[in-house]
Amino acid sequence: MKRIGHKGAHTVEHGNTVASFNVARELGVDMIEFDIMRHPYEDRDRGELVIAHDPDDAAARAETSLLTMEQGLDLLASAQFSNIDLDVDMKHRGFELQLIDALQSRDLMDRTIITTMHLESLRLIREHTKNVKLGLTIPKVSRDWLNMPRAVKPILAAGIIEHRLRQPPRVAKLLEAGEIDAVMAFHAVVTPRLVKAVHESGGELYSWTVDDSETIERLFSMGVDGVVSNDPRLFDDVAVQTAVA
Repeated sequence: MKRIGHKGAHTVEHGNTVASFNVARELGVDMIEFDIMRHPYEDRDRGELVIAHDPDDAAARAETSLLTMEQGLDLLASAQFSNIDLDVDMKHRGFELQLIDALQSRDLMDRTIITTMHLESLRLIREHTKNVKLGLTIPKVSRDWLNMPRAVKPILAAGIIEHRLRQPPRVAKLLEAGEIDAVMAFHAVVTPRLVKAVHESGGELYSWTVDDSETIERLFSMGVDGVVSNDPRLFDDVAVQTAVA
């Protein structure tokens, strides 16, 4: 199972920063996930690409630790990160080909997977190159499911059940058609049925974002290919418990 640091090691150091990427490397992750978006205070068609999760994150770090896409990729292409795979999460559409060019110019295509909730972006990238892995993030949501108000929890639970039923045949079809190579699934929608559908279709299944050892162990036992966590230190706890068992 691949150990994937969310935004680097967001629990230890604020995510999507040099400090967070360095901590993730020191903690021995197999892959670093990070986010790319256009700067929220620039024109969305021509604005600078930055490594940030959302507009508030970018604004809060604009004068301190905010990295441009070029700065972040230069760091992650350096020798000290050469043994770590990359998960580039596109937060919105519109810069697909710019991202490909940036990855190609740094020889990062072979160890990168581009992920997004926007299937249209993955299809556009696939039209231009087959030299990079593509992952569809599911489900497609506009709000953070982990921080929803308690009043809507019943609706959220119903949505999770729906996705558990609907997603396996959907992603299997996309994998078999060669449109994607992997699925990045919210941990609550991961079931043995989804794992089987992805693997039998020749794909990989990664789960996000898991910040407790019990859930990591549950996903590991189901056979997922990797888990994304804000705290990569949890992977050591799971490894110890699995070895003892």
